[in-house]
Amino acid sequence: MKTIGILKSTFKKFGFLSAATTGLMAPLAAFAAYTSDTGLTASGSQAGFDVKTPNQLPIIIGTVIKAALGIVGVVFLVLMVYAGYIWMIARGDESKTEKAKNTIVNCIIGVIIVVGAYAITSYLVTAFNPPAAATTPPATSTP
Repeated sequence: MKTIGILKSTFKKFGFLSAATTGLMAPLAAFAAYTSDTGLTASGSQAGFDVKTPNQLPIIIGTVIKAALGIVGVVFLVLMVYAGYIWMIARGDESKTEKAKNTIVNCIIGVIIVVGAYAITSYLVTAFNPPAAATTPPATSTP
């Protein structure tokens, strides 16, 4: 009987690890065909427009913020599923139900704070680095 308990525990750990790995790796499959060099930067520069390159600070900050929000989204999803699971298996136990409710409320408050922080950061980055006015391409004379 002890062996069955150990196998169940090992299977649960393996299943959780597999699910977590799959959940974290799934976005990589979506970006598998994405290539950053589309030729638009070169075309815009050649046409005379001010093109932002990926090495500029606001673009780097935006990329970091987007990555952090992706991680926060995954954590939010995992905590919500966890809270729902706790609530489902509570079987009328008030302490477990309260724990699940508190987890859900805390998750929602956390996401609201993160979205607010993102909005403030996005506004400040835009305010301190306004987009350059698009320059018109040089006029070509036609015969």
